[in-house]
Amino acid sequence: MIQRIQSIYLLIAAIIPIILLFIPIGTLENSMGFYTYSSFNVKIINTDLAIIGTSYNALLLIVSSILSFTTILFYKKRKLQVRIINFNMLAILGALLCMFYLYPQIIFPKNPVLAGTILDFNFAMLIALFSALGLFFAKKAILKDEALVKSTERLR
Repeated sequence: MIQRIQSIYLLIAAIIPIILLFIPIGTLENSMGFYTYSSFNVKIINTDLAIIGTSYNALLLIVSSILSFTTILFYKKRKLQVRIINFNMLAILGALLCMFYLYPQIIFPKNPVLAGTILDFNFAMLIALFSALGLFFAKKAILKDEALVKSTERLR
């Protein structure tokens, strides 16, 4: 059923990664200039010159969004929904790990242009956490529905 509350939570968890694809994650600053850090690349502000690609962020966000949309379609198979949500949580956590640790701490310092940059994050981190919260609440509601179905079967 599409009108269940977990479907709304899953829809929120599907829309937020799509939003994260199009807003910048943060800005980088060093003595050579300012750069924008987005889900697809790092580029010089106000130009289209890309310095380094960050496509793993985009890939994980797209996978998370697709998984959330497909989870809504499996409304009759609650156990499968829970498994997909668990995998989706791993994808979101992987995207967060890439966005906030892997690229800024490991990849950017190895690039000669971005070495020594200072990264200032936007509100993207908070938005990404809303996606994880949506998945958590959807899983909780699905497990509650599953418990309700099991309790009614015991009464028969």
